[in-house]
Amino acid sequence: MKLLGSLFCREVREVSKSRIGWIGIGNMGRPMSKRLIDADYALVVYNRTRERTAELANLGARVASTPKELAQEVEIIFTMVADSAALETVTLPPSGVLAGAKPGSVIVDMSTISPDTSIQLAKAAEEINVSLLRAPVSGSTAMAEAGTLGIMVSGSQDSYERALPLLQVLGKKIFYLGLGEEARYMKLAVNMIIGATCQGMAEALVFGKRAGLAADKMLEVINNSAIASPFTNYKTKMLVTRDFTPAFTVRMMEKDLDLALSQATQLHVPVPLTAYVRQMLTAAKATGKGNLDFCSLCLLAEELAGLDK
Repeated sequence: MKLLGSLFCREVREVSKSRIGWIGIGNMGRPMSKRLIDADYALVVYNRTRERTAELANLGARVASTPKELAQEVEIIFTMVADSAALETVTLPPSGVLAGAKPGSVIVDMSTISPDTSIQLAKAAEEINVSLLRAPVSGSTAMAEAGTLGIMVSGSQDSYERALPLLQVLGKKIFYLGLGEEARYMKLAVNMIIGATCQGMAEALVFGKRAGLAADKMLEVINNSAIASPFTNYKTKMLVTRDFTPAFTVRMMEKDLDLALSQATQLHVPVPLTAYVRQMLTAAKATGKGNLDFCSLCLLAEELAGLDK
């Protein structure tokens, strides 16, 4: 019996540490994929800009030449790319994931993309007996490094349970939301609130600055008030030091709010606050802040109030 137990444990360990595919080595994909390597998973990686894979290769990952090649070697494939078009590029062409994926494989897409694109990809995957898990994340690059992201998941529950040990390496709070596109809509809803919160903070901080309050004191009070949140806490250092090195750029938030506005139109839901924040992001980009963190909305608010002079 002890021998059987030992063999069973070894089998479980071997399955759990099987080779995993990872596509997308950007600001979020890099620390997330590194966490899997640190957890002793063998990775096959692909990135359209191959140079970005060098660090992971040095840590032992194998670099695939195409997404198809990657998919041929693994059964669980993570994708973390910039937008819907990027996801289509790495999944649908003859050199893409679906051309090489084995029946029974699972694609875990952690990007923020259009629910419409997601539906099309899920159908294409289903035709070859591949499952798509929608698993967008909430959190900063620092949270990605620490493995404390929030992860919203929808899709096949069986596939979710297969991927769960891996998701637990990447995130602290994981929410299974349903069989379809629920996770896509939830991520857009979260970013609608984050955008509105950031714009509200920008206006409040400029209001206080004009009245003679210091930003650090205002943020100390905010972070100990009824409106305190993880978001206000982890953006405090940025707002005090005025170092807007991006965790999430203005351009990326523009993309996400565009997705939200498009879906709201389809759903016949008025979202005037989201539309207003989207316009303020346009103004931020037009004044040279497109590649700064989206909290540079605070800089824009200062400019509009004449406090940048």
